[in-house]
Amino acid sequence: MANNGQTDTAVLVAMLSERAAVNVRLALVADAQQWQLHHGQVTLDDDTPVKERAWRYSTASFLELRLPGPTVAALLRGDEQDIRGFHVVAPGPPPSSASTSRLRGQQEWDRVTTPWPRTEWTINRDANTLQPGHDLLVGDGPSFLNFDQALSAFLHQRPHDSNAGRSDLWRIVLPQRAGWLTQITIGPDLLTAVVDGEALDGAVLELSWAAGNELQSVDGAGAYRFELPNGLAPDSLLMLRRADQSLDWRHFPAPMYGRARDASVVWEQPGPELDLLLANGEGQHLECKREVPEGDSRKKMLKTIAAFASQDGGTVLIGVRDDLQIVGLPEGANIDKQVLQVVGMIRDNLEPVPSYEPRVIEHDGKTVLAIEVSGGGQMYAYRDGQRAEFYVRVGPNTVLARHHEIAAGFRQAPTVTTA
Repeated sequence: MANNGQTDTAVLVAMLSERAAVNVRLALVADAQQWQLHHGQVTLDDDTPVKERAWRYSTASFLELRLPGPTVAALLRGDEQDIRGFHVVAPGPPPSSASTSRLRGQQEWDRVTTPWPRTEWTINRDANTLQPGHDLLVGDGPSFLNFDQALSAFLHQRPHDSNAGRSDLWRIVLPQRAGWLTQITIGPDLLTAVVDGEALDGAVLELSWAAGNELQSVDGAGAYRFELPNGLAPDSLLMLRRADQSLDWRHFPAPMYGRARDASVVWEQPGPELDLLLANGEGQHLECKREVPEGDSRKKMLKTIAAFASQDGGTVLIGVRDDLQIVGLPEGANIDKQVLQVVGMIRDNLEPVPSYEPRVIEHDGKTVLAIEVSGGGQMYAYRDGQRAEFYVRVGPNTVLARHHEIAAGFRQAPTVTTA
């Protein structure tokens, strides 16, 4: 069975059929005298008990329960099933294969993060299947403005994110708890990795980089240390493995600009992190500014932030010259005031306001302000008076977006519905 790529649906049906019971969450939409499956989430986990729930409304229902594996396999295969008083039908036969992803520990996907690695299989629903309505949901369960809000609350206990529409009919999750990295602490001359797991016999830790690698045997859960006489090299890989089987890993390239930060990685001194950030120079995801811009020069930084948000994210470093020399913010500057200046610029000039995080980094006695911008899956505009301007990043340059780029950006933006 592949770790990444495609898996035959028949393989998943067989895997479920062999399980005595599995944890299941079902989102159902009313269809005549029956209920059509809108989304099914299956967790192949015998260690986590299920607190059964059932929210039932006139047009939709949400169920969390433990079911026999063969029952879920039959539903995945497209067979109608009676489940706790609900006659559930699948929206047509499933595709022949499922997308397969092997996720490392602490990796977020679809609003879910786990300490241990996991394999996830997803099967998308047909575009012609019955779609939920947008009416108020009032019934035997909490009240919601619409189906999407109820689904997000039921699956994640979090508010609905209009940028995260569901297209998957099935999601099957297999936790992999043989071994995982709970925390990595990186200092200027030492990396410490804390390991946990249920089957660590024969495991090793490997730290590799372009010029070499170092191995340590793992004799159980605990902390393991790697000396870093020259600091952490760019593009390093920390791998927990057994023979040729990877258990968990962390990769340390120039950091993933504008992406969610990994809570399991602690930079004991942020200087090495900044060095990695600057390793590849200004480019598609990095822009450097000597100081917080004033007057007309603000536009250049703001249109770059808009470009980052409209594509796949990026970081603006304030306190770094174009030649990558770290000069820091002016001595005696009020850092909080500098942050508020940038926050105000973004709020007043970008539409809609993108997702971003201002972060202060200390490096060799100098203070650098990092503005980490997340890619938003839609176009973000710089507002110049009454005119909205759209930008994209091309290498180290920010340029006006072409008409087809703007159109493509709006086509991929999810539709926001209201009750």
